[in-house]
Amino acid sequence: MTYLLIAFLVVAVGPLFIATWRTSLAGLGLQGLLLTAMLAQRGWHPSPAAAVLLLDLLVLRAWFVPSHLYGILGRQRRPRRNDVIPANMLSWSIAGTLVILAFHFAGLLVPEGGVAATHLAVATASLLLGLLVLGSENTTLAQVTGALRIENAVALFELSGEHELPLPIQLGVTAVLLATLLLFGRFLRQSRGGVLEEREP
Repeated sequence: MTYLLIAFLVVAVGPLFIATWRTSLAGLGLQGLLLTAMLAQRGWHPSPAAAVLLLDLLVLRAWFVPSHLYGILGRQRRPRRNDVIPANMLSWSIAGTLVILAFHFAGLLVPEGGVAATHLAVATASLLLGLLVLGSENTTLAQVTGALRIENAVALFELSGEHELPLPIQLGVTAVLLATLLLFGRFLRQSRGGVLEEREP
């Protein structure tokens, strides 16, 4: 599990420095794959709720999120470069500081260390980096990317628990994610030059 968590952290940090929208979408898809691998390693017991969770992680997050957004951005012929945070030393230093703080926070809550502490640290770091993306850039794509990063961080938090969600709640979580993604796709279609187009009243 630890190597999967470290890989998740690398995938969360990498697109902050490689400023292309393809890298950002690939990162989101890889996060979905890593979440699926963590679920499998934790032990997946066949049940309706577990099947919906697997659909959520493997189909929606790992495949549909990047492919759906890639199709929209490809048709718009978006410029390759897409800074999710400003490309300067200050922003990169803030990102590194947030990761360090996340591990320090996990060390305080789980002083015995181990996988539980690493899981909490990586999930917290992913959440903070998602918030950093949301607060750093006002383009539609950066906002969408930041929100989906936070969605994946929340899913990572949930995987730290030993018990799966009841079926109605899991169905609701997955349905909200799908509806949110479709709404994000609509925003991207309406955006012009990366910023959401304002309609005349």
